[in-house]
Amino acid sequence: MNFNIRLKQLRQKHKLTQSELAEILGLKPTAVSNYESRRNEPSFEKLIALSRYFDVSCDYLLGISDAYLPVGGEVLDKDIVDFFNLYQQLDSNNAAELKNFANYLLYKQESSNE
Repeated sequence: MNFNIRLKQLRQKHKLTQSELAEILGLKPTAVSNYESRRNEPSFEKLIALSRYFDVSCDYLLGISDAYLPVGGEVLDKDIVDFFNLYQQLDSNNAAELKNFANYLLYKQESSNE
């Protein structure tokens, strides 16, 4: 996946307009639009600022890695990342339902181990 797509997905996930993100980064309002349309690329400084703001690695933003979240310096397993990405797409009701189902599966697993 390309930088422009990842940036747009992260911006939308955080419910930011292009202008709002530009203001956070200290850029002109059209800068984010230019990033997302592949007309321009961010400087290293702005790439790092985006990485820090969205709490993702620069490798993730650049499409080098699909590892979304570093945990204690370790990169999460791809299955965990895939599951997390699916979870992020759920609305709050379905996310709650998934949590309840996961708790049920843990209960069922513990019961069968006894």
